[in-house]
Amino acid sequence: MIRPLYRATRHVSNLIADAAGHPAAQLGVLVLCIGWWALGGSETVLASSVSIGSFVLTQMVLNQQRRRELALQLKIDELILSKRGARDEVAGIESKTEAEIEEIRAGREPGE
Repeated sequence: MIRPLYRATRHVSNLIADAAGHPAAQLGVLVLCIGWWALGGSETVLASSVSIGSFVLTQMVLNQQRRRELALQLKIDELILSKRGARDEVAGIESKTEAEIEEIRAGREPGE
């Protein structure tokens, strides 16, 4: 029961994040805010709505970005591991500490 709900909300979240990332969405928000102000709407309601909307959309976009980053990293790791002569320790390097990354960059094994 939880898995279908998760898939449905993930799908809706992706659709909203894609729509919110479009330049037309920014123009739409600007028009909505100006229209609200021109019609004499409450500034408190508008400010609250924009704040809540910003928070929710930010979380959706970050979640989508995280998924894309993980997929891209997997593709890069696959390419590294399939190439002869590539250093296998570079695959998965994003999970290492900054000091370990610097050691690998310098050509040393981490912890040497």
